[in-house]
Amino acid sequence: MDFDSKYCKSQVNGTISIVTRKVLDENLKSLLEEGEGELFLTCIPRDKSCSPEWIVEVASELGEVYILRYKIDFSGNSRGYAYLQYINVNLKESAMEYLPMRFRQLCLPLRVEPSTNNRELVLKNVESSLRPWQVYQEMLKIHPFTILRVYEYQFDKFFYIFGYRNNDSAASAHQRVKNVIKKFGAHAHISWLTAESILKKGSNSSCFQQELSHNLTRRVHPRQRGCFKF
Repeated sequence: MDFDSKYCKSQVNGTISIVTRKVLDENLKSLLEEGEGELFLTCIPRDKSCSPEWIVEVASELGEVYILRYKIDFSGNSRGYAYLQYINVNLKESAMEYLPMRFRQLCLPLRVEPSTNNRELVLKNVESSLRPWQVYQEMLKIHPFTILRVYEYQFDKFFYIFGYRNNDSAASAHQRVKNVIKKFGAHAHISWLTAESILKKGSNSSCFQQELSHNLTRRVHPRQRGCFKF
């Protein structure tokens, strides 16, 4: 396979991305960028014996690969997992059968699972002096998100659920927020959204739903109830 003519390789922090050079229909590209058909590859050897280029070459035996996001540590070694998508999202089920078999033939331990494509983070224990509109602005500076839901679980106490375009964007936001978490208070905490994180604090709470806007022009009264948009 003429790899360089078919794929473009880049690296941003701890992610090596190999992306098709093929020009795609905008609707299909948007669907793929939201994580449609994504596969989760685990048990990747941590040495350099299983390169991202090699994984793409093997995966492309089944069909054209859209993207591989291969996670590495500070030394450049694999962190043991990667995310894979085909241009044809309908290949997901076939890939879950074909790829494990192919990796076994090559005497490699890689496992293939459907990706959960978790795209939501929850920010909790925010300093009470920070109002929801201030948290909205600060988080927008750190990493763009697509939606924010705010829950008042006690009087004047909130937790915040941020939605991102895809898992990779959420993972990037998670790391960036962790690096500056103290700006939200001494006890502030950012984590992946789980059912438990809602059940613990979300019972009988009021919801403020705010759709992404790059032109935040008004401040919302902290006791305003119901749903509203910034």
